[in-house]
Amino acid sequence: MEQQTISISKAGIVTTLQARCAVVAAANPIGGRYNSTIPFSQNVELTEPILSRFDILCVVRDTVDPNEDERLANFVVNSHGRAHPNKLSVDGGDTAALEGEENTVNNGEPKKEGAIPQELLRKYILFAREKCRPKLYQVDQDKVARLFSDMRRESLATGAYPITVRHLEAILRIAESFAKMRLSDFCSGHDIDRAIAVTVDSFVGSQKVSAKKALARAFAKYTLKRPEKSQQRRAAPAANTVGTVSA
Repeated sequence: MEQQTISISKAGIVTTLQARCAVVAAANPIGGRYNSTIPFSQNVELTEPILSRFDILCVVRDTVDPNEDERLANFVVNSHGRAHPNKLSVDGGDTAALEGEENTVNNGEPKKEGAIPQELLRKYILFAREKCRPKLYQVDQDKVARLFSDMRRESLATGAYPITVRHLEAILRIAESFAKMRLSDFCSGHDIDRAIAVTVDSFVGSQKVSAKKALARAFAKYTLKRPEKSQQRRAAPAANTVGTVSA
């Protein structure tokens, strides 16, 4: 995973192939339920070296929510109905009701106009992946160094998974990903801030519940957003220009 290569030794062939791709893995908690009183590393049967190779760790809880459960059940049932368009509905009607439900897959709200088509989104992602090679620009090295030091200290104090240099490299990779999303050639300070926020959320979210609030307060200085007034001042001339052109 770290070198993004795979070694093959089969039928007398010994070689190393490139495997440059993202790895998304899922693991069920020990005992079938996530125990929030213990850290993430004790909830899964994954060793610390394996966990340290993932840039982001997310805990997905199956909480009881009547509205969300009903929306999910309707989506699953309607998905099966759309897979058999020739079948009539239970009430003897056609599949119009099922087609109408396609626009209510997100939080039970109607699908908004102007959504990006899936094919266009696929092309956008492919273009960003192949053409964009953002470079680091205006990186607050002191801020990143302080964050790394604080995360290592808190990791040792709370007994969570160890923080290694890989997590420092992960911040830079995430920042580059945000820059690619904007099709930018440079990673700005805003990209670094967003990468730090994602890393902190991943670190705090994987802690036991008794330590989450204290850690969230301790790392709040890294996740606070930049003042919006300065951004509005910089955006004002551009907005005026756009208004003039459109007129």
